[in-house]
Amino acid sequence: MEELKFESLPISKTSELIEKEIEKAILIKRLKPGDKLPTEKKMAEQFGVSLVTLREALRGLEIFGLIEKRKGQRGGVFISEIDNQSIKGSLGHFLSFKELSPQHLYEVRRIIEPPAIKLAVQKISPDEIRKLEENVSYCEGMLNGMGQQINVQQFYALDDRNNDFHRLIAAGSHNPILSLTVDYVLDFLKGCETTFLVPDIKYSMDNVQDHKNILGYLKKRDAEMCEKEMILHLKKLDEYLIALESKQIGSESNLYGLNDR
Repeated sequence: MEELKFESLPISKTSELIEKEIEKAILIKRLKPGDKLPTEKKMAEQFGVSLVTLREALRGLEIFGLIEKRKGQRGGVFISEIDNQSIKGSLGHFLSFKELSPQHLYEVRRIIEPPAIKLAVQKISPDEIRKLEENVSYCEGMLNGMGQQINVQQFYALDDRNNDFHRLIAAGSHNPILSLTVDYVLDFLKGCETTFLVPDIKYSMDNVQDHKNILGYLKKRDAEMCEKEMILHLKKLDEYLIALESKQIGSESNLYGLNDR
């Protein structure tokens, strides 16, 4: 492979401009995953900047998962393999500085997921429907083995599977941007849920039943009913969350008939 060289920037030499130059090289596939960049000293000379400015640019690229630094005899700066995890990591780093609440996530879900399932109705494959059937069947099996009690470990294990149901629907839309967005929102939601959800068998049962209803209409390719059921499902989840946060969950007033805790 011919050694890659960068040209000196004709305008103000900032770390942001260096980042953009390297990003552009990746975008047009001049740089590919696994490619090794020149040494920091050589890149600084090529860009006509100081090592400090060059390293600042590399830090930005590293944060966004575009490059990785490896140590050792064969170390150096390499172009990363871009995947969902690296993108979600970058988004997580950005959002960690924001004041987010679970309601923010459910607002996004209400905007995205009902149209997503309408799109999935048109594009989802028989194999993807089978995966949804397996998901619902697995969750029903978990619930049947619990009786009327559910511990913390079981509750969150089942909640993970329930979230996977939504990921599978987004994937069935065959829209990578939509799928990534839903995947990321659910990942972020998982971190929030550990701070406010409490193990409750009725909540888990209602989730699985809602998914069963949605799947039934999805198999019939009924886009309108799929959308309607998804809206209702997310509305119930949001109401449950609001009830938890307002601490109005009692044996008489709780939406899901939870026991006093």
